[in-house]
Amino acid sequence: MLWIEIRLDHLRNNLKVIRRLLHPRTDILAVVKADAYGHGMKEVAGALAKNGVRFFGVANIDEAVTLRKACRAARILVLGSFHAGQIPDFIRYRITPTLSSAEDADLFARALASGKKKYPVHVKIDTGMGRLGVWHTRAENLLEEISKKKRLNIEGLYTHFSRADHREKKHTRKQLRIFEKIIGRLGRLGIRPRYFHAANSLGITRFKHSHLNLVRPGIILYGLNPSASGKLPPGIKPVLTLKTRISFLKDVEKGRTLSYGATHETARRTRIATLPVGYSHGYRWGLSNKSRVLLRGRACPVVGRVTMDQILVDVGGVPAARRWDEVTLIGQEGNRKILAEDLARWAGTIPYEIVCALHNRVPRFYKD
Repeated sequence: MLWIEIRLDHLRNNLKVIRRLLHPRTDILAVVKADAYGHGMKEVAGALAKNGVRFFGVANIDEAVTLRKACRAARILVLGSFHAGQIPDFIRYRITPTLSSAEDADLFARALASGKKKYPVHVKIDTGMGRLGVWHTRAENLLEEISKKKRLNIEGLYTHFSRADHREKKHTRKQLRIFEKIIGRLGRLGIRPRYFHAANSLGITRFKHSHLNLVRPGIILYGLNPSASGKLPPGIKPVLTLKTRISFLKDVEKGRTLSYGATHETARRTRIATLPVGYSHGYRWGLSNKSRVLLRGRACPVVGRVTMDQILVDVGGVPAARRWDEVTLIGQEGNRKILAEDLARWAGTIPYEIVCALHNRVPRFYKD
């Protein structure tokens, strides 16, 4: 009685909106890590591939292998790190790795020693994020070292913005300048990557000069706003809806305490609906006494603590409510909406966490 609906037509719409923001020669690397941000990696990638997306980004080799089995012709870049024991799977499934160090390059080059064809790799430059990537002042030395390895082809060079969601743009512009300076020095090294990429979702929408010849849309593909500091491009639509049904209804008198910890006390006689959703499904405990749901087009408050498998909702304002009525937890009913961004605000987190946390025990249904 709990399910997710995925609107593939909205996904295709969002792809079109993103493409309109780009130069015709700028390609798209669609980020589908974390099971496509909770939307279903295989289904999402399949729909995008049918609409001309040829390049995908994932977090690790396990995700890459799963995606390769679903999209045999796609180009797949692992954005995360790897260890020596995983390299055979990279080679077997034709997965492009990210190199962040000389050690990474040495490991991959040794594994490829018996082959003849050059293997494509992307090198990550740390311009201020502080995670993976060679620090930018040492980037040229690493690139020169990798370029001398006969079995490796530096297909791509990229960086990642750390504050693209911040109102002030100074830090992101500085990162981009550093990256562009490195790109400008490649000619004298005889290095000519096919791809240069820096722009994530907010890079696409807020920093047009960061588009280069490849962009990495992630959360924007799914119709979610990653930041309170900016608006989504006109036309972007949410892809995911989360729904359930009322599993039980009861009338309660004024002064009744509800759920664990008795954190809510009814202020009047009312009706309380039980919904079969909880933190084990990914509905955050932090939404206790804060969230709302939509029932028959009305917003109703979640009361008491979110428990492992159930929540309580005050439906006293909806006299027509009946057991087994459909309830929208994320989505739209009539003119009213509850967005993942709303849940994030109520729970004190970010929209990424809301959708990525939705457990795979919740069935997904795909609509065209």
